[in-house]
Amino acid sequence: MKLLPTTLAIFLSLASNNDAFTVPSLPRNKLSFRPNIAPSILSPGTTCIPTTTTTYQTNLFSSRLFDEDDDEDDYDDDDDDSSSSPDKDIINAALANQKGEDDESSLTQSLSSDQRKENLAVIRQIFKYDLAYLQRRRDYSGWVEAKRDLKKRQAADPWYALNKKLKDAAMLDEESEVVRLQELIEKVGGPPPGIKPLKEYAVVSEIYDTGMSLNRAESIAKFEQTRKNTQKWQAMIAQREANEEQEEKDWRENPHKAEEDARARRNRSMGKIFAEIEEKRKKAEDKAKEIQNKYKDGDVSKMTPLDRALKMAKEAEEVRQKKEREAEGLPDPVEAKKLESDKSIAKAKDSNSNSTSSSGRPRLPGDMDVTRGEIEINPHDSSDTTTKDAVRIQVTSSYNSAQSDPPMRKHCFQYTIQITNLSNTDTIQLLSRRFEIQTVGARQKDIVQGQGVTGRQPILKPGETFEYTSTAPLSVRPLGTTSIAARMKGTYTYNILDNDGKSVGDEMEAELGMFHFVFPAEQRVKPVAAAASTVEEDEEDDDDDKPTASTSASATSSSASAPTTAPASSPSLPGDDDMKTGKIATSINDSSSTVTNSIRVAVTTQYREERSDTRLQKHCFAYNIRITNESTTQSIQLLSRRFEIQTISSAKKDVVQGPGVTGRQPILKPGESFEYTSTAPLNVKPLDETPVVARMSGEYNYVLLDGDSNKVVSENMQAKLGIFHFVLPQVA
Repeated sequence: MKLLPTTLAIFLSLASNNDAFTVPSLPRNKLSFRPNIAPSILSPGTTCIPTTTTTYQTNLFSSRLFDEDDDEDDYDDDDDDSSSSPDKDIINAALANQKGEDDESSLTQSLSSDQRKENLAVIRQIFKYDLAYLQRRRDYSGWVEAKRDLKKRQAADPWYALNKKLKDAAMLDEESEVVRLQELIEKVGGPPPGIKPLKEYAVVSEIYDTGMSLNRAESIAKFEQTRKNTQKWQAMIAQREANEEQEEKDWRENPHKAEEDARARRNRSMGKIFAEIEEKRKKAEDKAKEIQNKYKDGDVSKMTPLDRALKMAKEAEEVRQKKEREAEGLPDPVEAKKLESDKSIAKAKDSNSNSTSSSGRPRLPGDMDVTRGEIEINPHDSSDTTTKDAVRIQVTSSYNSAQSDPPMRKHCFQYTIQITNLSNTDTIQLLSRRFEIQTVGARQKDIVQGQGVTGRQPILKPGETFEYTSTAPLSVRPLGTTSIAARMKGTYTYNILDNDGKSVGDEMEAELGMFHFVFPAEQRVKPVAAAASTVEEDEEDDDDDKPTASTSASATSSSASAPTTAPASSPSLPGDDDMKTGKIATSINDSSSTVTNSIRVAVTTQYREERSDTRLQKHCFAYNIRITNESTTQSIQLLSRRFEIQTISSAKKDVVQGPGVTGRQPILKPGESFEYTSTAPLNVKPLDETPVVARMSGEYNYVLLDGDSNKVVSENMQAKLGIFHFVLPQVA
């Protein structure tokens, strides 16, 4: 059965036992069933207590609340006057705005400020109270009608639609759209009185004056935390990138900074450890002295008879020895030992102060890993590239088997150096070089320095490269713990030139990075049988047992046919007086370079500490000789050699001579060189007056050859080997 609206209203009133319910007469216009709970006459902020009164209203969109005792005539009067009520203006404005919704430029504000304020109060009343109440009453028809009324009132004010669009544009980051909508909002009068947006747009809680829900509060908190985390993460990434850029900048300025810092930390740690050890030693020494002083003589009254007898015997023996020394005129041994110690200290200081000038070639303490042969390198460590102050130095090294003689422990290496001027504006001139070379097993580094590069001082314009190749003949024995033969590094000094070719500013240094001379696989130590090891040791013992310099000089020949002259049969000459007395009259040099008829003979020496034994007065030296044909047209052939060697304190010179050079008679074309290394084990006792232990000079016999047929075109000629000395090393 279908109930009429009037019948349904009467039924609901009776069911709720509400005597205030009235049934008005049916109006002419369309009827609507709606609970009378949304008074428009309430001022904003006034709490409305809903009643259970349900009435009919002729105005579908009116929210005006009639009193319970209003009669039918009053209702009719209000209905008749609805054309002039505020609700009518709102309805007309809503209809007008709905027509112009598609054309935003035609939107206008037809409501006054008071009407907008009252409209906002009604909207908040409907949203906060009416809808919730009707939902609890399960009055779907009334809830739908109230929702429509809410939308109509929002449509009456164009700000609500523009605010919604502004929110969408702001969330989509459409800046131009946001600006346009803000201009339209200003055109319609801004937000209604009572709404103060905190952002570009008003949110639901600001429009309807509702508290923030728990879900929205959690959402805002999560958003803020996410934003903070993002900012923190971006700051961390920026800091990390800045640190990486700074590290790369530091590395470019000084590629060896990490190594230098590590070395500094290591030195600090070692210094701290040594300081602690020294402090403990001093404490132990002080404690021992304290105990020794406490029980030095002891109390005779507390000593045992045996201790007293021993003490008396010791004193009597000391008195007897003192009388004997006085009778023989001998000094007190304690005082003599002290004087000798003071003299040794003074002598060491003097020798250290004059080490560079007396030895001719300074030496530095070597690296312990090279001395021990405990080096781990990669296969590419035989080359290096270093750039400093727009000067790049590249070096590569290789083994020269043609000029090497492994049975004699002579290994020749070849290294090529490229010096490039990377500057775009400056022209530089190379002035000098300084190298540090340490062979494996040696405890000291040899310092090689000199003016120019290969006898020249080249000028490099921007972008130009100077390249040269040189050889490094080494007297070294391969070790089973490493594959390297020597370590080398150095520096080049240069000046910056102006347009006139004059130097500008101070001298600068370009670094030659550290690299190694690496033995090829065939020259490295391989596991062998025990018998072969014994033979090698026996051969080395035989070499060490050879007594004098004459035998060492004969080692320059590796040919089986070269004779080995015994010391007894070696010819001799009268020696130099200054070598006999130890007061060297000439300048002390451990190298020399002499030119005779365009033939240059240069010699350098090196002390082989690993093959020396100072306790047995054995001192082993290696000397390297380079013979260069500086003639521009004539070829030569070396025929024989003759050396004169005089050890310190000796009155004679030993003469060593033989055919060829290292068993060969090499031919040198114009500009070519022949280089070899030999050893000189000397049995000699050094003198306190000088570090020199031997003096050596000599000559090489050669002939001139025809350039085309290599036929001899001259008699025997001589190239002088200038005087040089074998000098004991002094640590620089």
